[in-house]
This record gives sequence, structure tokens and C-alpha cells, in this order.
Amino acid sequence: MNTMTLLRSAALTITVATSLAMPATASKGDLSYIDQAVLSVCVEAAQDDAFGLVKTLKAYRISKDNAVKKVVCNSQPLVDFARTEQAHKVVKLLTPVENRINGNVTIKDVDAPL
Repeated sequence: MNTMTLLRSAALTITVATSLAMPATASKGDLSYIDQAVLSVCVEAAQDDAFGLVKTLKAYRISKDNAVKKVVCNSQPLVDFARTEQAHKVVKLLTPVENRINGNVTIKDVDAPL
């Protein structure tokens, strides 16, 4: 999926969600701070830009834990969305956080002979 299609679908989803939640006097073209943050995170994930995603998370003061737990892109959790978009760098960045949150632990014996 290209970036423009993603932006259009995300903007449409956000516009519909905000138009239902906001009073009729609010402008439909304006995105709230949270909507802009989620849109930026989803775009960075779709572009497979791990460095850009980290910068965006820092700019909006979102921890990786909260991003993995709470950010939803196209009705999918962030890591699943990145997997769907084949964003390998982003998946590699966020998989350890997802495993830690889910309680998956990897034990590696560093003293064992090869």
C-alpha cells in the first residue's frame, strides 16, 4: 500500500471518528493532537522507517510500550500493522517490546560451549 493511500484512509478514518465525537461547530479538517500523533506513527511504520518512528515517538512523548499497547493503525495493533505492511525494520524494533509486554521471555546461556 503506498503512502498516499494510507494517508487518505487514515485521514478518512480519523475524520469520521472525530466528526462523530466532536460537536457540530468544530471544523472537520482539523486534527487533534492525538489524531496527528497516531497518524504520524502509522505513516512512519508503513514507510518502514525505524529511525523516523523513534523520532516521532519521542516528539509526541509516546513510549514504545504505549505505542505497542495502544496505537491502532487500520484497525490493527501497531506491530501487526507493520507486519502487514512488510515493514521489517519497524517489526524488528518493536517485537522485543511486544514479547516483553506479552510475557514471552528468552533465556540464552552465554557460558555454554558452541
